[in-house]
Amino acid sequence: MISELGENFDGRDARQMLRAVRSEILKGCKIVFSRVFPTQFQAENHQLWVVAERLGATCTTEVDSSVTHVISTDIGTEKSRWAVQEKKFLVEPRWLEAANLRWERQPEEKFPVVKEVKEKH
Repeated sequence: MISELGENFDGRDARQMLRAVRSEILKGCKIVFSRVFPTQFQAENHQLWVVAERLGATCTTEVDSSVTHVISTDIGTEKSRWAVQEKKFLVEPRWLEAANLRWERQPEEKFPVVKEVKEKH
């Protein structure tokens, strides 16, 4: 990642360099969110979606074989169950927040989704 920027940093914009480094953190990750945003909320505008893309991940609203991670707050959602069945990473939103804070991909096993949220009727 740094090698792409060259070795001569004279006259380089540090913000541009930091953006380039940051965009490598989750490169190769394709993320779907489940029960993280309010239903009526435009997903692409949510802070976590924006953070994930800044870190180099690709975000989508539908699951398919190319999805690597489901970020969820509830192990009982359809997308969460799909992640377990398909052996994809199922992590809490804190996984993304920690990667953003520490500027490196975090071990997924430290951020498991463990609870099922029961709907109130």
